[in-house]
Amino acid sequence: MATFTWQVYANTPAWMGVSSNTIVFSGSRTDLGVPITVGTWNSGTHLGNGDPGTDQCGTNHVPNVEYVSNTQFKLNGGSTETISNANLAATECTMRILFTDASSVAVSNARFYAFDGSTTTAEAVGVEAYAVEGQVGASTWTLINDDSANIGGDNSGERLTLSDQSAATEHTFYIAVSARPESVGAKTQFDFGIGLTYS
Repeated sequence: MATFTWQVYANTPAWMGVSSNTIVFSGSRTDLGVPITVGTWNSGTHLGNGDPGTDQCGTNHVPNVEYVSNTQFKLNGGSTETISNANLAATECTMRILFTDASSVAVSNARFYAFDGSTTTAEAVGVEAYAVEGQVGASTWTLINDDSANIGGDNSGERLTLSDQSAATEHTFYIAVSARPESVGAKTQFDFGIGLTYS
């Protein structure tokens, strides 16, 4: 049976399952309850047990990857860096998603997207977000959600295309995400999805 497992790099530090928790973007590296000022990017990323709930990160918080420009980011509030395999390590990405199957399968048409939590083709409400796949030679962010421009959801040209992977029983996708609110108020209609074809 094929399964997806969503994980973040936190706790001891170590990869830990998201499970029933929520990936929370905030305005603080240490406090998931601090809101992000409208028009500014996340300065903290956390694992919360609600929207946002209480922090479930453990010893260390989830790495925070902040959008700077189409080819640049800041990690955990540090200096501006250019997107590359060397500068954005696997353990520095916002999350990793494991796709496993009992049989050895190849994956294609893989994509990562933001949506409103109900309809996979509808954009997340009140949010602008970018994503990039780590450790595959990517050098630019992809706009995956912009509610004011009606961009987002599992639609061609509105999602992050992930790398094809050859036959194996486990496939790993490292993904960095940066988000900012387009208006005041909690953004609870902001979820992520992944899809792929395997054979």
